[in-house]
Amino acid sequence: MKSIVLIGFMGAGKTTVSKELSTALNARSVDMDDILVERIGQPISEYFEEHGEASFREHETKLLKEALNEETVIATGGGVILQKENQKVLADKLVVYLKADANVLIKRIREDKVNIRPLAIKNDDGDLKRLFFSREKLYEKLAKITVDTSEKTPAEIVSEILQQVEVIS
Repeated sequence: MKSIVLIGFMGAGKTTVSKELSTALNARSVDMDDILVERIGQPISEYFEEHGEASFREHETKLLKEALNEETVIATGGGVILQKENQKVLADKLVVYLKADANVLIKRIREDKVNIRPLAIKNDDGDLKRLFFSREKLYEKLAKITVDTSEKTPAEIVSEILQQVEVIS
């Protein structure tokens, strides 16, 4: 098995799906945001405030490269696709874009009291939608597989990913 990299906007289901997919494949799951919080020693929102987004993105790129050295299911942060270096690293990898309708994403982000996202704190719903649409083409460009997660359960999403991985393998 090659690593499977899950990309998509905040709220698309990357963390949840990565756990279920890794169980189905008997592979290690890497949640980049969780590991980054551990490494930087504080919540991402606080790190953004103190050190800025550029510094955070450097940590993110380093971790992405490390995670791809193993056979893993990787849940990336929503902005991982913004760095040119990450785009190059992901160009030949098995990248799955978890896509969802912008309104569904906003609803999930606002209802999630566990994962507080730095960009969701300082942006209103209109700003978040604009951010989503500004990233959408990059997600689509990098993806080998796209799965719409808007109205599906995690189990249905995992099943669809597994079917599509078989087709392209």
